[in-house]
Amino acid sequence: MKIKTEYKIGVIGLITILVLYFGIMFLKGKDLFNVETSYYAVFDDVSGLYKSNYIYLNGMKVGYIKDINMLDQSGKKFVVWIAVSGDVKIPDDSKLSIFSSDMLGSKALKINMGISKTSFEKKDTITSDIENGMIDQLANNITPIVVKLNSVMTNLDTLIVSVNNVMDSKTQANIKASMESIKNSTQNIEHITLNLDKVVESERNKIKTILTNAESITNNFKENNQALTNAINNFSNISDTIAKANLGSTITQTNLSLKSLSNILKSIEQGEGNAGLLLKDDKLYKNMESSTKKLDALIEDIKQNPKRYLKFSIL
Repeated sequence: MKIKTEYKIGVIGLITILVLYFGIMFLKGKDLFNVETSYYAVFDDVSGLYKSNYIYLNGMKVGYIKDINMLDQSGKKFVVWIAVSGDVKIPDDSKLSIFSSDMLGSKALKINMGISKTSFEKKDTITSDIENGMIDQLANNITPIVVKLNSVMTNLDTLIVSVNNVMDSKTQANIKASMESIKNSTQNIEHITLNLDKVVESERNKIKTILTNAESITNNFKENNQALTNAINNFSNISDTIAKANLGSTITQTNLSLKSLSNILKSIEQGEGNAGLLLKDDKLYKNMESSTKKLDALIEDIKQNPKRYLKFSIL
């Protein structure tokens, strides 16, 4: 019995359709030889979820999304219909969460297994959850920074506009002139400091000599302390004698002498007379040094020959 050509074509077409169907199902990730169990989950937001997206359990693919539909016309709730391998038992305290499956932010579903002893039945609704991935957390952290940065940029722009309004050509010229004055003042201060250093350097030897002479005089006074004590005692005796004398006329004469001395000092201060000229003459230092040396020699001679200068009498 011969099979008609029409039957052959029909059988070949049916086989082709079956192969095409199973091929498409396979490409969608559906296991055609494994029994599937359907569940539902309700989400407020399904951004990034699509039909045929995979469902993971501890990183392993155990199912896929069969369909996504709106629960109401307002679009506030969405029902996700999933298919999970029949050999996976999901405890009834488990959760189904949306997470980022790669660095690009692609979304998928993940089963967070619970610890209950009882499992969900076919077509039960699993509690839903949303898990923020690294990209989502980074976006959440960057958002407030971007808001603050925008505020800072706005304030900076306002500040720049204000500065531009204030910094007109006249103000800029004034600032430039002020900076030039400051520069000149700094240079003058440096010049004065340099001259002062030169003066101090040139007079250093003179200052050192004066200090050396002063130290020598102090040492001589220290070494002749006993002689000076005797002289002071003699002066005390003289003072007692003076105290017994009439001091009225002496005080009057002293006042007159002080007035005269004041006039003399005033004249000297104004540079009058020889004494005034002496104060303003550069030879003062040389005379002072010479006098100091002579005084030093005199004290040394007093030390060596005190009887030549001091005579004591006992009344």
